[in-house]
This record gives sequence, C-alpha cells and structure tokens, in this order.
Amino acid sequence: MNGKLLLDLAWSKSIEVYHPDVCHILRMSANPVLLASGLGLADGLLWHKGGYLILSDVLKNEIIKYTKIQGVETILDQSGLTDSFSSYHSEQIGSNGIAYDQDGNFVFCQQGNHAIARLHKDGTVEKLIDSFEGKKLNSPMDLTVGLDGSIYFTDPPNGLKDKKKQQDVAQPVSGVYRWFEGNLELLSSEFAYPSGICFSPDHRFLYVASNDSEQKEIYRYTLEAGALIDGKVFIHEQAKGIRTDKRGNLFLATDAGVKIFSSEGIKLGLVKTTAIVTSVCIEGNTLYMATPHKLFKFALRSK
Repeated sequence: MNGKLLLDLAWSKSIEVYHPDVCHILRMSANPVLLASGLGLADGLLWHKGGYLILSDVLKNEIIKYTKIQGVETILDQSGLTDSFSSYHSEQIGSNGIAYDQDGNFVFCQQGNHAIARLHKDGTVEKLIDSFEGKKLNSPMDLTVGLDGSIYFTDPPNGLKDKKKQQDVAQPVSGVYRWFEGNLELLSSEFAYPSGICFSPDHRFLYVASNDSEQKEIYRYTLEAGALIDGKVFIHEQAKGIRTDKRGNLFLATDAGVKIFSSEGIKLGLVKTTAIVTSVCIEGNTLYMATPHKLFKFALRSK
C-alpha cells in the first residue's frame, strides 16, 4: 500500500485535502472538538498569556474568556457600546478584534463606539481613537499590533444600520488604518468590507481580508517603515478572519470552515465546519475556531 493511499485512508471526514503538504500542518485524524456553545456572535479570538482564550460576543456586547474548568465567563461588559443604542446602529454593537499591545494590555475594536480602545491591567478602559478627519469611524472590526506599537485596523460598516456606510455620521470609505503615537493614517480605501488583518510571522508582510462576495480577495502588502507598499491580491478568497502560524501558513475563517494556504499562496486544505467560521487563532499545536454560537478546537501537528 503506497503512502498516498495510506494518507487517503487516514484523514478524517472533517478535512479536505488540496495539497499533500497539509499533512504537515493538520493532525489528519482529528475532528473539531466542541468547547462551548450558547454564544450570541463569537468573534475576535485571542490566546491569553495566562493559558486561556478570550473573545468578543458581538451581539451580547461583552468580552468573555473560556477556560476548561470554568467554561465561559464575562470579563468586560459593554465592551463595544457604552452609550445608548442609536437608530444608525446595527445589532453588531459589541467589541470585535482583540490584540496585545507592547505593554501586555489589550487593545480592541469597539464597533458600537466607532473606536479602538485599550483595556488596562487594572480594568480601566481607555479610548484611543474614534474619528478621522472630523467624522466618526464606521465600526472597527479587527486589528493587529506592529513591532513599533502601531495599531493597524479595518473599519467596515458592520456596526452600522443594514451594514452600509452612513456618510452623514461616519466615514465615506471602509478603510484600513494605522494608528501610531496619537496619529491616525488612512492606508487603504480599496475594500468594501475589509475584515481580518494580520502580519506574517516576521512582520515583513501585512495581510488584509475582504468579507465581500463581490470582492473575494486577500491582499498582501509589504511593510516598510510603517507604510504599506506593493499591495496586491495574494489569494482569491472571501474571509471573515485571517491568521498566520509560525511558518507563515495562512488560516482563513470562511463560510465553509477554515481554509489553509501556504505562505506562497498555495491552497493546502480545509477544516470543514457545519457553520460559518467567524474567527480563528493558533496556540501551540491547537487551532481554535469560533462559529457564531460555538467555540471549537482542532489538533495541529507538532512543530
């Protein structure tokens, strides 16, 4: 029996293989394992250095944590909207993307507040930015922090009524921004619904995903002194979230599950799910996946 036939027999029904290199990434006999359910709209997964997951519940307006012993607990109420609900809001008012800053605090997207905020270790919340050129941001969705402390984030209109731009109250474009030392810069306005954003492991490249059925594109930009240059379509795929592993492989949160591409853009495989995947994160040998109402893990191969 040849090696390919053995591989064909070994992989689980939860995996679709497009390239044999995926067997070096996924544990081919694994299946998604349910960790938690009953969430409103889970997003913004992040592995906490204390050994547990934190994430946003966009509908319940909370940041929560998940531990194996305690399950799901709320750690911040009114995480995305601290004022009253307005007629121009959609139902997606909560926090979304979460990341660590250079001092070990959380920075996170507040969709309802149109803001990027920082959660300090003492529990206080500091608003960093909520407007650009005299108008509110739309509803920041995902963010990532550069080596110099810059915060790069996407700003689609998901938190606005009907998920459409409202130029009378917010931005005329769905931008990709960089916030650094109190200054906010619009880096790109070429997306209708920019979504996930992340760096390559060496921070040489910045990836930005589109969550638009008419713009199925993952862009890759070269990072140079904080600026984005040489932007080009890297993968023709629609994605809600995007993350890279230590080898530079890309994990895309999509309607079909988690799609995996190499750092050269080669489609390797798919971890299938029964619901849209809203967010992913990777810690050690584990891929964590959020669907709107549930949280899963999936085993990766040792590295």
